[in-house]
Amino acid sequence: MTSRLLRSFALTLACVLTLAPALPLAAQAADQRANGANAERHVRGLEFSTRVEGRRIPDYLRTLLEDARELSPDAEDGPLPPATLAQLRRRAQEDEKRLEEVLKSEAYYDGRVSTSVRQAAGGAFEVVYFVVLGTRSMIGRFDIVYSDYPEGGSAENGRPATGAELGLVPNRAATVDRVIDLTQKAISALHNNGYPEAKLDRRRVVVDLFSSEARVTLYMTAGPRYVFGETRILNEGGRTDPAYIRQLSTFRQGKIYDRREVDSTVDALRGTGLFAGVSVTSGAPEGDALPQEIEVTERAPRTVRLGAKWSTSEGAGVGGSWEHRNLFGRAEMLTLGLGIAQIEQSATADFRKPNFLRPGQSLLASAEIAHEESDAYTEDRIKAGVSLERPLTERWTGTLGVTFQITETEDLNGRISYQLLGIPATLRYDSTDDILDPRKGIRAMLAGTPYFGASDETATTFTKLEASGSTYLELNEEFLLALRGRYGLIAADDTTDVPGSTRFYAGGGGSVRGYGYQMAGPLDARGDPDGGRSVLEASAEIRYRFSETIGAVAFVDGGQAFSNLAPSLSDPLLWGAGVGLRYYTPIGPVRLDIATPLNRRKNVDDAFQIYVSLGQAF
Repeated sequence: MTSRLLRSFALTLACVLTLAPALPLAAQAADQRANGANAERHVRGLEFSTRVEGRRIPDYLRTLLEDARELSPDAEDGPLPPATLAQLRRRAQEDEKRLEEVLKSEAYYDGRVSTSVRQAAGGAFEVVYFVVLGTRSMIGRFDIVYSDYPEGGSAENGRPATGAELGLVPNRAATVDRVIDLTQKAISALHNNGYPEAKLDRRRVVVDLFSSEARVTLYMTAGPRYVFGETRILNEGGRTDPAYIRQLSTFRQGKIYDRREVDSTVDALRGTGLFAGVSVTSGAPEGDALPQEIEVTERAPRTVRLGAKWSTSEGAGVGGSWEHRNLFGRAEMLTLGLGIAQIEQSATADFRKPNFLRPGQSLLASAEIAHEESDAYTEDRIKAGVSLERPLTERWTGTLGVTFQITETEDLNGRISYQLLGIPATLRYDSTDDILDPRKGIRAMLAGTPYFGASDETATTFTKLEASGSTYLELNEEFLLALRGRYGLIAADDTTDVPGSTRFYAGGGGSVRGYGYQMAGPLDARGDPDGGRSVLEASAEIRYRFSETIGAVAFVDGGQAFSNLAPSLSDPLLWGAGVGLRYYTPIGPVRLDIATPLNRRKNVDDAFQIYVSLGQAF
């Protein structure tokens, strides 16, 4: 009889738990640590050690249990170590409760923890926490009850009714994190299906310890269901066209309210770079419509930038630009640049009109006037172009355009005039996390431009193809491996058919370090670079961060330009190696590199080269 009663009791035994975002014991532990941190640490306590014992404890759970202990002989802060055996036993028993709370949070609701304090060899004490996991409880049912909708929820009315609609699959442990995550998914599902006022009233978890099954019930208030109403623009003192702001918003009047569309609109407006502040709020309801108020605060539209660089091979150079980011009130950007260096002097103008003809597509226009005087050639050129740029996916971008240039190049072959029409096409991939100092991801570029025109009044055509890529691998918090490769070819009958600045070169701070600017390639009779119809490069860098602001690199670069259409095996790559320092600033790293040529050519290459500029080498 007694056995049947006990069995009947076990079958009906249930443990009712209300989940909270934080445990009271954890809060008490934090208070005790704060008080202990202010105490003097010179008081010597008992010598003791602690360990957790138990069968089949997963590694992650063992770590959680060990972290939950307050007793620790190696702690540098927290309460003072126990001074007596009684204190040690009392605090070990307090740890029992903390460890049991950890077991419950991981769905071991019938788990138990007991402690034993023993005196080990040498007089020190040992605290052992014996952990019995028990059976892990799984979520058997997950229901959602709405206080203001007695009929419940369904996919048609946008109110989830069960955990399965939130992505819950069968036989999942009833952990605290999982229940809280499903709760957040339920609230988000309502916010994204027309219920912006939805909230959780309470959460109830009932665990049947005999069957090790948990029943979770969310009690929620969904509130009225709304559609998007009128969009109102608040931009006091701004000059951005309100129609352009509406064009960037992803929600439309009359559609079911969706919080994701609101967030997407905020991201789109911030992405323009026009606004210092962006917020989207709901106005007073108008029937079942919820008006949206977009309030923006514009940034100063103009920016002036200055920069400088120096290397032993290229000499010194300074550059500056003036930028207007909202020229006609629809995020049009005009950038005027001026560069003055020992090798090249140039003036440039670049114009970008976003969302041209279709969302995401940009119209680009550029112009350049330049004079360049290097060891390879002396050149004067005027160049202009226009293109369309379109994001193909989140990481892929394509560009197609047309350019026209008038160029006069003077080198060992004499002075040659070119008039060329180009049709450049570019495909780019970028998954990196930073423009100037990436620490992870991949960059890749594939570009091709067929040229048509005249060379000294003789018809000429050629095509330039180039592929390049780099990748960044974090080895740990301090070390980073960066790799780069480049290959290109020009399908032309002869190198002289190609203007000097359009040919391929290798050597210099952004190419093969250790060699002079454009010097890693074919040389003419005077020992000056001649340029090539193909190029091949490879680089590897190990980057190390000493601190937030100081770093160092070690690198090896290899490459060469070739006069032939394809790299020649008879002309091996030229290799250089070196080290560098990095000073990290909010706008990017300042780099100082020193490199030496490993294949030094007599009377051609210097013993070393030094490079100073802003940004990583690649």
